Amino acid sequence: MPWEHHSDPLATHGVFLGRMGRQALLVGGVVAGTLAIGTAGYMVISELDFVDSFLESSMLLSGAGPLYTERSSSNELKLFSSLFALFSTLVVVSSVGILAAPVVHRVMHRLHAEKSRGK
Repeated sequence: MPWEHHSDPLATHGVFLGRMGRQALLVGGVVAGTLAIGTAGYMVISELDFVDSFLESSMLLSGAGPLYTERSSSNELKLFSSLFALFSTLVVVSSVGILAAPVVHRVMHRLHAEKSRGK
């Protein structure tokens, strides 16, 4: 995705909103894919129905923690839950970075442009 060079003028508000929209669509796709992986994993490994599998995946992705993975769970389910929780954490951290990138770029570009005008 080409963004303006530091020597180019600051992008218009419309261009900035377009970038934010594209980043939000990307993050939405990544989150939806992650939820699909988690839901499918719980449906296969723990034989939960769709709604319970989706709930478990959503709870882990949001950071709230698992609902069904307890001491009486199978080792396979515990292993999947652990790996999915680690993966979910990476997805959340990456999503924040992806969403923040256009804002950080715009702030840095504006600061650089103001510094250049001051010389």
